[in-house]
Amino acid sequence: MAWDVIVIGCGGFGSATVRELSARGLRVLGLDQYVPPHSLGSSHGETRIIRKAYFEHPDYVPLLHRSWDLWRQAEAESGLSLLERCDLVLSGRAESEVIRGARLAASQHGLAIRNLTAAEACAEYPVLQLPEDHEVTVESTAGYLWVERCVAAMLDLGRAAGAEIRTGERVVGLRCAANSVEVETVGQRYSAAAAVVTCGPWTSQLLPEYERLITVRRNTLFWYPVQSAAWAQQWRAPIFLVDMPGGQFYGLPAVDGLRVKVGEHTGGESVADAFRVQRETDAADRAPVDDFAGQCLRGLEAQPCQSAVCLYSMSPDGHFLFDRHPEYPLVTAAGFSGHGFKFTPVLGAAAADLIVSGRTELPVGFLSQSRFG
Repeated sequence: MAWDVIVIGCGGFGSATVRELSARGLRVLGLDQYVPPHSLGSSHGETRIIRKAYFEHPDYVPLLHRSWDLWRQAEAESGLSLLERCDLVLSGRAESEVIRGARLAASQHGLAIRNLTAAEACAEYPVLQLPEDHEVTVESTAGYLWVERCVAAMLDLGRAAGAEIRTGERVVGLRCAANSVEVETVGQRYSAAAAVVTCGPWTSQLLPEYERLITVRRNTLFWYPVQSAAWAQQWRAPIFLVDMPGGQFYGLPAVDGLRVKVGEHTGGESVADAFRVQRETDAADRAPVDDFAGQCLRGLEAQPCQSAVCLYSMSPDGHFLFDRHPEYPLVTAAGFSGHGFKFTPVLGAAAADLIVSGRTELPVGFLSQSRFG
């Protein structure tokens, strides 16, 4: 069978792209070397934060507005709860990237935020114990996504619209012509009019030209048992992201009433081969997160009860790599640098636009890899 589009990699971005393309009536084949949702890439760990006062760059904000709407649309179509609203506390020194960037994005896009002192924030959210010299910005247009549920829902919606998903098929070759692509897996060959590559930390193994643009980083997540019931009360326990001298740390309230997820967004060791990653965490992984939790969080046990490893596909500047190839019917979405999952439905829509018409009205131009020459 000749397909209209083959989507290579069906995690966060691939699943959203499968759903969007199939909803537009295209014949879609999704390929994944594993069985998504899985814990071997970048789209796992129970929850992902979604926020709008985006400190990384104000240009992300219009995409976030649209992404929030598309998540709600996916909820309506699937009948599942995918997104939960929750306050977000951003904390750092006045000159920090987190505080300066969030306030700039809010100012440029008219977002409602509250600016507090560290003492005021800790009084309002008693599970926090922030450094006295920090300033705080609170965003109420934030929340979290149930990440594995989101991936599964997008794939189910794609299947319902006619897409075929084949798992356990590792793609080992991709050949492009002016109006077609050929995809080779271990034991199979497929042809299509176009392809979308969304295979995260394996991108440069399939597209060698991305080797200079993507560094894979191993980051770790930990869950700490709660000692205070306040962690399960969202009006007292927010999502948080704290810019400390040793790195940026984040976490969520106890969404199950029992454990709080905490991780370091910065740092992480470089990974030469995404197939060969240390999947177990050790004391060295845990030390900076333990230190942060002990210093800035109240009402948690000192030792985590669970951990996970996540792979960050880092671009040179920390912004996404999203493009249509200038010569071939190929869209690549990569380099999401640990902050991309919230954008999956809107970038899936942009990818579908580029496949169908070669252009999109969504403001994604600033994410083109052409910025690197």
